[in-house]
Amino acid sequence: MTYILNPTSIVYTRFSAKYKFGGSSKFGVLDDEIILKPRNKARKNLEKMKRSESTELQIPFEKEIEAEKEKRIYKLNKSKVKKKCYALSRLKKSKAFLAFYSISFPAKLSDEVCYKLFNIWLTRCRNASLLNTYLWVAERQKNGTIHFHMLTNDFMDIKVVNPYMAKALRTKQKAGNEVLKQVNTEVYNGVDVKKVGNNRKSLIGYLIKYVAKNNIEFYRYPWHCSRDISLLNTSTNFNEPDDKKYFDKLPRIENISKIEDLYRVKKTEKYNVAGFNFIPDEELYEEIDYVNEVMYNEYHNRKQKTKERIKNEDR
Repeated sequence: MTYILNPTSIVYTRFSAKYKFGGSSKFGVLDDEIILKPRNKARKNLEKMKRSESTELQIPFEKEIEAEKEKRIYKLNKSKVKKKCYALSRLKKSKAFLAFYSISFPAKLSDEVCYKLFNIWLTRCRNASLLNTYLWVAERQKNGTIHFHMLTNDFMDIKVVNPYMAKALRTKQKAGNEVLKQVNTEVYNGVDVKKVGNNRKSLIGYLIKYVAKNNIEFYRYPWHCSRDISLLNTSTNFNEPDDKKYFDKLPRIENISKIEDLYRVKKTEKYNVAGFNFIPDEELYEEIDYVNEVMYNEYHNRKQKTKERIKNEDR
């Protein structure tokens, strides 16, 4: 039996948790040590197939995977996206600066072209060393055209990144896209930015507005994040020996009839959830914040050392 502490709720489940924290794609904390999680069976088999010398088996296998991808429909995992947004926002760098970008396109542009344009823009921002840490979500506007929202703790001058998108539009325009032929890319500003203030309620408002209402399905991933955000933990797992130090930091219920004032309770056969109607004590998240900060900084330190090594080799 395990308690799972999330940014906006606490969950009680009868299943045990192996790691102290949950949500990280590659790393886990076991016996107070950060370790690399063992690869799952599917990933091992895929890597084994890629290493196989028999192209007779490998090529049909890869074609089958691609065919399956084309058939798949993806739906936004709202809970996971919210947790990753909170993990991003709690980093020290994010507390100093956090921005919310909206990237939109001319009406009636197809999903496929929108995704391609967005990818071109993202790649350009990354290659220019303007963007390292981010999380984006796709959303469909009332006119049917999709647009993207992105959260990042990297400062990007709007006067620089907006022309990046205009250039991407011109590229597709020259390729003969009928919708873009009608667009004056010299005056089209499809990238907008808002700074997210230190007020936690402000961030929650953004998440509710742009993530919680998103119920549409996509043939492509409806959200994605940079590798450093993928590594971050999003929940704390604990059981009875440690429960007091967490519950002591949560508001006490003096009168059980008033429980709805503090918690939104949901019960199922597998778990019980108590959603917070309050802003939780920051001390609740000290441990997970510390571990995430260590992993985030370690990732960027390794990345910087790799860049310096490649630069020295090129000299």
